[in-house]
Amino acid sequence: MNTRNKSRALRVAYLGATGILLTESVVGSYWDLARISYVRDAFDRLEYPMYFATILGVAKAAAVAAIVTPGFPRAEEWAYAGLTFVYGGAAASHIAVGDEPKAWLGPLGFAGLSFASWALRPAARQRRALLRRPTFA
Repeated sequence: MNTRNKSRALRVAYLGATGILLTESVVGSYWDLARISYVRDAFDRLEYPMYFATILGVAKAAAVAAIVTPGFPRAEEWAYAGLTFVYGGAAASHIAVGDEPKAWLGPLGFAGLSFASWALRPAARQRRALLRRPTFA
């Protein structure tokens, strides 16, 4: 595969992973904030308080905003980390209460998409993030 085709394939993979991740995060944020029955049932099963749904809903919305808003590379890095923890934590929570794989494979997949989207970012976005990292000397 030549460099141009490889670059195109990486861009398509980035856009695909990011599109799916952001769509899930927007929908999940709405569901959490609206406290739909699916969310209430899951929180009851996991024995989480319902106010935690509000925290997660706001966090997901903030992460989406940070990822799509250009010029804030550190916020973008934190957003990716936050989504990885949100979805990884959801998977771990379902595993901890003994849920079947159908309950935790989805969140685990979204944690993987969070990492994939971060890792596949275009080189220019990665360089901006590196340039703005604090140095400790």
